[in-house]
Amino acid sequence: MDDKYRALDDIARNHYANVVWTHKIQEKQAEIYEKRYKVLAAVNIVFAALTSAGLISILFADPTWLKIASAVVSFITTAISAFLASFDYKSLSKDNKSAARKLVCARDELLSLLAKIQLRETPVTELMDSFDTIQKQVHEVYKEAPNTTNKAVKKAGVALKNNKEGTYTDEEIDALLPDVLKRGRKK
Repeated sequence: MDDKYRALDDIARNHYANVVWTHKIQEKQAEIYEKRYKVLAAVNIVFAALTSAGLISILFADPTWLKIASAVVSFITTAISAFLASFDYKSLSKDNKSAARKLVCARDELLSLLAKIQLRETPVTELMDSFDTIQKQVHEVYKEAPNTTNKAVKKAGVALKNNKEGTYTDEEIDALLPDVLKRGRKK
């Protein structure tokens, strides 16, 4: 009987790790898109202001270099605006965040399943049914999840491996719990 629990535990742990990674990758991709949008929007505002200033100054002065500079800045403003319209970074970020939120739910369900497997109080067949249900949910999220980039994968690796995002020490958890639930409490 223990072999069945062990096999399910191995499979569920592997699936849990995949979900944690995919969740973090989706989060990092959303951050990348948000940053791109903010940078391009800020640059666009600056160039739009320069275009306006250049056009207004042409009314009072008529040097050729000012006309050329205004035309170039105006072209850049138009190009950035077209780029922002073509690549809707806000929408792309929203899609990645949505996938990440769905994966958090699946991650939490897998965590609960892993706890039940360790307790060995629920029959393996029932636990396997729960795992299959969770796995189907995850696969639906994967089907709909937006694409990600290698940059997001690398950022997720740093976040999970180096920065230990999503993990907490007993002391950090205890700081959030009432005294009666703290592990470090004196008995």
